[in-house]
Amino acid sequence: MVRQALGALAATVLFGSAVAEGSTAAPKAYVGVFRDDAVAVIDTASNTVIRTIAVPKGPHGLVVTPDGRKVYVSSDGASSVSVIDTTTDAVVTTIDVGPNPHGLAMSRDGKLVLVSAWGANHAVFIDTAADRIVGRVPVAQAHNGALNADGTVAFVGSQLQGATALVRIDVPTMRESGRIPLDRTPRALDLSPDGRRLYFTVAGLAAVRVLDTATSTVVKEIVVGASPHQAPLTPDGRVALVPSQGPGELGLIDTATTTVAATVVVGKMPHWVTTSGDGRTAYVANEGSNDVSVVDLERRAVVATIPVGNAPRKIAVQPGTAPRAATEPLRLRADDYYFSPAALRGHPGQRLRVRVENTSSTLHNLTVPALGLDRDLPPGGRVEVNLEVPASGVLPFHCKFHGPLGQNGQLIVEPN
Repeated sequence: MVRQALGALAATVLFGSAVAEGSTAAPKAYVGVFRDDAVAVIDTASNTVIRTIAVPKGPHGLVVTPDGRKVYVSSDGASSVSVIDTTTDAVVTTIDVGPNPHGLAMSRDGKLVLVSAWGANHAVFIDTAADRIVGRVPVAQAHNGALNADGTVAFVGSQLQGATALVRIDVPTMRESGRIPLDRTPRALDLSPDGRRLYFTVAGLAAVRVLDTATSTVVKEIVVGASPHQAPLTPDGRVALVPSQGPGELGLIDTATTTVAATVVVGKMPHWVTTSGDGRTAYVANEGSNDVSVVDLERRAVVATIPVGNAPRKIAVQPGTAPRAATEPLRLRADDYYFSPAALRGHPGQRLRVRVENTSSTLHNLTVPALGLDRDLPPGGRVEVNLEVPASGVLPFHCKFHGPLGQNGQLIVEPN
């Protein structure tokens, strides 16, 4: 086996089968495991749990800062929000917010965390620089909320029976600035990146409602699977992701047409979903099957399932691009005297699993000079290579015996 690194590129070479490759630089996913009173930490390169972090009873809300340095976890069996340092994956402080805190939301600039303090009947705002409370606004049985990009406007779902509503808050003044009465109990709230639309779900309705935030009116009701829980948008705002707990599926809503473009079967009782920084991969926490489904949103398929403990609920991923899983290998054929195809292509950070087969009766070779890789291919021989695509550029390879005769190739990096 040969392993060498050049910048962001790593390779593992062997005869026979490929070896799974991890990367300490890959973003980590954090999962609140409700019945274990813990947060599971997933390495998104290997799709495995690498540690668990104890937190107070009933982890309910969970968000990560845009710089990836902190994770905030609310515990509805306690009165606190735990702050996790992602460098050490340890709780570094706790913030008392009042009894039974439920959902958390993060402003896009990372300066504020909104806590829906259900038992305290408040929306609580935490300054992430100092990890201290900077404001409270009365909201009866606050359950989940959302903050606009600059943290100046918040929406919070009030679950008080007989007065269920979406409460709008002017954050600079810490005052309620509007109220939209609801006929059902609100569940999760998610704002579009431009703040013009609020996607939310309500108990007992198999649909996602879309609120025009300028007029405070519901402009669309999109039918989805039974018991939808939330509808967060991908970073580009083009797709809303809806975990429906009844059928155990992830719905993909095209926000331009406000229609369901596809569904992907995931685990049992999917509770929450988040995406990688590039919006290409979704991570779904399945409370009923005790695992996380990793969904390739381009292929609209589950590419990995990760056991994480007892009743995973909320999930968040550090920013950055999660490495794409190597599934079926790409095939590279060595013959007299060429490689086919002559060019392999990949996106930055993508893992390419490449099977090189010598289909001729002549001895050939695979050499990647930048990696110091030099492997002979006897007639009928085979080599498998796992490559993590570098950030940019072209990586040439050749046969050391027949390169002058034209047996050359390239790994070309395509932009995301």
